[in-house]
Amino acid sequence: MAVAVIPYDGRDPLKYLYRTIHNIRQMGIDVIVVDTTFNVYPPGVQRVKQRSPGIGGARYDGFKYALNQGYDCVINADSHIMIFGSLHDLCKTKTFASTYHHPWIETPTSITFPIKIYASVVYADEGKIYWCTLLEKPPYLPMTSEPLYAVKANALELILDKYLEYTSYGLDNVALYWAPEGEIIDTVYYYHLGVLDRGKSLKRKPKDEEANKFVTLYPRIKSKVDPVLTLKRACFQLWP
Repeated sequence: MAVAVIPYDGRDPLKYLYRTIHNIRQMGIDVIVVDTTFNVYPPGVQRVKQRSPGIGGARYDGFKYALNQGYDCVINADSHIMIFGSLHDLCKTKTFASTYHHPWIETPTSITFPIKIYASVVYADEGKIYWCTLLEKPPYLPMTSEPLYAVKANALELILDKYLEYTSYGLDNVALYWAPEGEIIDTVYYYHLGVLDRGKSLKRKPKDEEANKFVTLYPRIKSKVDPVLTLKRACFQLWP
């Protein structure tokens, strides 16, 4: 039994959230929306009031609710994506699985863009934090900062509390560093929608105290990140 968890902070237009919900529900996947608003959602959507801070906290609240409801496959989604292929393919993993995405579009289309973005890794080096988008398929997936991935219940139970420790954008999925190795499923891909409607950049720099946590944490997880940093990638400095 699968469910998609969507954190919603109210910045994205509701039309994109509703379209994402419809897209997921058409696949026979249940939906949980975690928010702090009082929106009315379509039938088949369960609403969870966010109580934990940050994006990582919203995921924690939604994931914990999903586990308590007995779902065996929990899919982390986003409020402004259009998915192609079946999300059920992601749930065939034994641990967790991600998929690749294509750049921003305003109108969904099924054409194949020549550049596949497989995942993003966040890493620290000499007191600075970098965000790298992977343009080649890694041999394994140590972490993804992309918003579409599936975690099986047995793996999610092991890492759930880690979502509460790092809640900055780009650091909130650091919980997956403690998960068993994952995989990338190529039968599913997605686009982000409506970046121009937001009026601001999606990527925000972490707060100093959160970033310093990650710089301290990084030496313990460096061995998992180093292999993917040999791949073709595009990086920018996230902090300071």
